[in-house]
Amino acid sequence: MTENKNIRTRGVTIRSPSDVRRIARRVISDIFVEGSQITNAGKVNQLLQTWLKGWELEKLESIEARLRALEDERRP
Repeated sequence: MTENKNIRTRGVTIRSPSDVRRIARRVISDIFVEGSQITNAGKVNQLLQTWLKGWELEKLESIEARLRALEDERRP
């Protein structure tokens, strides 16, 4: 019998900007459901900035991929 050597961790895995955006969206949603957005205004602001930065990084990846494709087309 083989032993499972995968280490189990708690929490969430962050591997891409979309993961960061998903987590920020979840926490912001929880704050609004609780009705504590005024109390947590600073946290909401920081999470929104984090969400926006993740969005910008995803868009930048998309732009870089399209630019790379255009450059590849122009090569002889």
